[in-house]
Amino acid sequence: MTVDILGFAILIIFSILVVVLSMISRRLPIELRSMKAFDELRKAVERSVEAGERVHLSLGTGSLIGAESAPGLAGLALLGQVASATRMSDKPVVVTAGDGAMAILAQDSLRSAYQRAGEPRRYEATAGRVLGLTPFSYTVGLPPVLTTEQISAHLLLGSFGAEGALAAHFGDRQEAFVLGGTDDVPSQALLFATSKDQLIGEEIFATGAYLSVGPMYRASLHAQDLLRALIVLAVLAGSLWLTLGGGL
Repeated sequence: MTVDILGFAILIIFSILVVVLSMISRRLPIELRSMKAFDELRKAVERSVEAGERVHLSLGTGSLIGAESAPGLAGLALLGQVASATRMSDKPVVVTAGDGAMAILAQDSLRSAYQRAGEPRRYEATAGRVLGLTPFSYTVGLPPVLTTEQISAHLLLGSFGAEGALAAHFGDRQEAFVLGGTDDVPSQALLFATSKDQLIGEEIFATGAYLSVGPMYRASLHAQDLLRALIVLAVLAGSLWLTLGGGL
């Protein structure tokens, strides 16, 4: 019970920090360290548009319900930016998922991105697809998409298991730019070995901030840093208290 209350309190503090920091974000410049993966991603999207080829975004095999939804939602933040960047291309972005609810969210994100860009007619419902409802049935459905859609940028941002390595290999075999990112540690190791560029650890959740999706994303990075500092100070204060003979 105490652990649940503590976790809820931390969540409330984090939410308040995000809201406050997003409100003052214009007066609070944020310096982000350079990340090669995001730099290469921008170049790959630009090359795809110039060459008349297509960008594919995979939201993984996780469902919308549960902890595995987090990396997929991070991928949706990327989707809006990629859709805007490719809206004038003959072959706009296509996104696939292994969950029906995630695919519906992808379709809605595409529709919203084109509406904001003033190009609502560019939206096609078939651009958001479900390839398979199990991890390996989804992965088996990737090669036809990569081949028939002329994919030159293959982005994997979502929940993946061991099938993530196979998904990345398909993109590499197509000679496409491959970017891999997930929250599962064993899968991160596989993607590190099979994809050209990777997002390691919590870097996948910084996607929105690095691609300037909105002030809330940058504010969340500031809130994470502040919350880490508070936790470190609490641990040091507790250690000092016990060292000086204080009781629990």
